[in-house]
Amino acid sequence: MPMIFKTIFAAMLIVVIVGCGTDDTPAVSSDEESSSLFESSLIIDRGVSYSVEDLRAVGWKSSQQLETGTLPGATEVWYGFFQQKDIEVRIYESHEAAREFGAPPAKATIDEYSGARDGAHGPWTPNIAQYGAFEIIGNLVLMCELELATCEALANELP
Repeated sequence: MPMIFKTIFAAMLIVVIVGCGTDDTPAVSSDEESSSLFESSLIIDRGVSYSVEDLRAVGWKSSQQLETGTLPGATEVWYGFFQQKDIEVRIYESHEAAREFGAPPAKATIDEYSGARDGAHGPWTPNIAQYGAFEIIGNLVLMCELELATCEALANELP
């Protein structure tokens, strides 16, 4: 009998050690966080200014025009879809204006709403798109649902 108890005790000890082992997920340092934030945006200047019509011509579907009041320097703001993902388009006079006036609110939007999803603030609140990245291409700031890939695909369709 003592051998059985020793075997059971050893087996239980192994289970406890394995169950309480360290987490293999590495901690994120502030440098790595900054790096991942940088990867959530892309800036491209092709020397071209685009309009909402240019976006529609390459398959972006506009849903509604939004107010520009909270976006200094923006001339138009549109909400729409591309490849079944939300893409909000913020239009500025120039590439320089998009960089100067468009990048700070785009980053703030990502920081504020990252992780928010339908019904995240209660069942009576409107849906909030989950923008995880933004791209500045020419005079446009594209707010990308979840990740940069969909905005990159849209930008690649533009002339």
